Amino acid sequence: MNRQQLRAEREAAGAAYVEAVKAFREAWARLAAIDRTLANSNVAGNDSPPRSFHFMRNNLEQALRSFQHSEFAPRILVNEWHDRAVQISDKQIEGFRP
Repeated sequence: MNRQQLRAEREAAGAAYVEAVKAFREAWARLAAIDRTLANSNVAGNDSPPRSFHFMRNNLEQALRSFQHSEFAPRILVNEWHDRAVQISDKQIEGFRP
């Protein structure tokens, strides 16, 4: 590969990375939301809460920094991830019928 081809490959890889981060965020929020919903006392009943992610919100923020890329994903904000999971979970809890 020459430099021009390498730069084109970098652009393609960067665009794919942006999409992968978005997909990961949605998958993470979906799973975190259902875990949160199933741990809610109004939903869980006598069931034990599910085993879930081992990190807390502050640790999530640190973990997300590892995924930041100065050009393609310069700001990955924990609030966007956490708030999305809460939004999904709140809707699930509100719609729960035993």
